[in-house]
Amino acid sequence: MRKPLALPLLCALALAGCGTFGDVEPLLRAPQLSGESAALQKALNSYLGSSATLKYPASGDFLSPFAFGDWDGDGTDEAAVLYTADTGSSNVFLAVLEPTGEDAWRVSRTVEGLSSEVETFSAAHLRDAQSQQLLAGYGSAQGDRYLVVYEYDGNELSTISSNRYTAMILADFTGKGDTQDLVLALPADTEYGGVTLQLLTNVDGEFRSYQTLNLGEGAYSGCAALSAGRGRDEAMYLVMDAWAGGNTLVSDIILYDGETGFLQPYHPPGLSDPQRSTLRYHTELLSRDIDGNGTIDIPRELDDGGELQNPMDKSLVFLLWQDYATASGGNSCFGVYDSKNNFFLPLPESMHGSILIRSNPSGTGWLICDSEGTTVYCEMRVVDPADDTGQTDTAYRRIGNIGSQQLQARVVTPYYGLDIDSITSGTVLLGNE
Repeated sequence: MRKPLALPLLCALALAGCGTFGDVEPLLRAPQLSGESAALQKALNSYLGSSATLKYPASGDFLSPFAFGDWDGDGTDEAAVLYTADTGSSNVFLAVLEPTGEDAWRVSRTVEGLSSEVETFSAAHLRDAQSQQLLAGYGSAQGDRYLVVYEYDGNELSTISSNRYTAMILADFTGKGDTQDLVLALPADTEYGGVTLQLLTNVDGEFRSYQTLNLGEGAYSGCAALSAGRGRDEAMYLVMDAWAGGNTLVSDIILYDGETGFLQPYHPPGLSDPQRSTLRYHTELLSRDIDGNGTIDIPRELDDGGELQNPMDKSLVFLLWQDYATASGGNSCFGVYDSKNNFFLPLPESMHGSILIRSNPSGTGWLICDSEGTTVYCEMRVVDPADDTGQTDTAYRRIGNIGSQQLQARVVTPYYGLDIDSITSGTVLLGNE
């Protein structure tokens, strides 16, 4: 019998780019031996009497058809497998398998999912610190999305929750410490729009819906994303990016109030109009932990960041990422966002309003200059690494890959707070989810 795995709690959905908050570790443990996955497939095929087709989820803790964890809390790992079979149904099935010896398994239970594809597949301690529940997100051809929470008790594989949703997040919002909570953004069901958040949590040993919170009625048309971070007193908080009038995004901050026991909207001091202050037109700019300090930063597009010379004004925008849920509040990170190549370069705050950005001579990137454009501080470019640009490549440092091309940087004139090391460590490739 294999030794049980000690699996940590998943604090939230992955926050791309510059890291996540807290001590987040993935729940996924890929098969360590080729024989293990082969044994699982062999047991599944034997159970079905035919060959199963393995299905890969698009996101979540598990990016493999195979997931391992102590689902029933008995101290021994089970396996879960996503697959389709020749049953007349195109839907994905979920099987739970029990170990029967070294690299040997038997199918205990199977259940049919709600669609032919799995959008997300995760596990979490929703009921207690021992067992884990499985969460699968399904999408229909009509565009509806459903999140199903499965529980395996050693004998039965049952559905304990099934909801339509547009976004989800797992974290310990209620501060229980040994279990997690689930927050879902539900589709708007009234002509006035808005977003309804549903909190599902452990209540006296039962995982169930505990609260619904309505936000932005008449102003929001849906939820774009949910993010979680650590705020005051190390408590978890939630940032919701919502669709506002037209193709724009705004953000709301939600905190858990320990006195009332409910999630409540939070309006930080000095932020009198959160919707106006967080309004942005680049809808790919979702809130995230941009600087890796464990708090969620909300991007704000700036008109006074500096001058963008044509044609850079078509693809670049100055941003101020701000977080508001810490005790001090208002921490910010200034910089420039390249929407064509989807990366963010943080800059010293002293550059705010006093720089000019223009195209580089080769047209492969841009130059950050003083306000007169006479002194060049640094250059950012995206090039094919195999292409001879005619420039001295040793002057450039590789920052990362954007598709088949390479993002490179070089410092031309030193500026306090902006050197090649800070550019290398601080640049966030927003497309690297």
